[in-house]
Amino acid sequence: MTQTNKDSKKSSSTLMFFAVAIISVLIGLWASQQLLKKPVRIPDNLQATLLDKAKPLKNFSLIDHNNQVFNLSSVKGKWSFMFFGYTHCPDVCPLAMQVMKNVWNNPELKKLTENNLKMIFVSVDPDRDTPELLKSYVQYYHPKFIGVTGKAEQIDNITGQLGILYGFDDPNENGDYNVSHSGQIILIDPQGNMRGVFSPPLNPQSIAKDFLAIKKFIEER
Repeated sequence: MTQTNKDSKKSSSTLMFFAVAIISVLIGLWASQQLLKKPVRIPDNLQATLLDKAKPLKNFSLIDHNNQVFNLSSVKGKWSFMFFGYTHCPDVCPLAMQVMKNVWNNPELKKLTENNLKMIFVSVDPDRDTPELLKSYVQYYHPKFIGVTGKAEQIDNITGQLGILYGFDDPNENGDYNVSHSGQIILIDPQGNMRGVFSPPLNPQSIAKDFLAIKKFIEER
């Protein structure tokens, strides 16, 4: 073997050694960083149900109380609470809306409720709940609350995605009727994913506390 070939092989071996050494150092640094990261624990004592995995919403098309299109893009960019009911509801809906009014007045949520939170009331009774009526209804509780509705198939689209049930009772002699519906409040994250469910009995303090815990847990993952 010539001296030149020996030198070439020696040089190649040296380069390979340094390459392996550098890669090993980089892997070691990465592993150290992973070990130094704080483990994120699921919040303790949640009253709400936190989904194990984010459930991305598919697009939907409704109309808000200003007669503007309300779709998937409308819930992106901010955290949203979503409740399904109807304005003629005698008990469940007024209670839920009053609870959410108190949530909005929670001092710990003040900065968020001003710009980074939405409360959306979805009417499943579009024959009676016009945009004008919805606006009057939701803003009675808070001026920033949003009322939306739409055609039956579009309402079924969003309720089906979120697991919300509803059905119309038989009308009475005056033509009035009630609508049986789920009483849960759904939590949507700023990316348009279903993240949690607040189930009755609804409590404003628990909702505020659980929301902040869920928000922190998700943002730190």
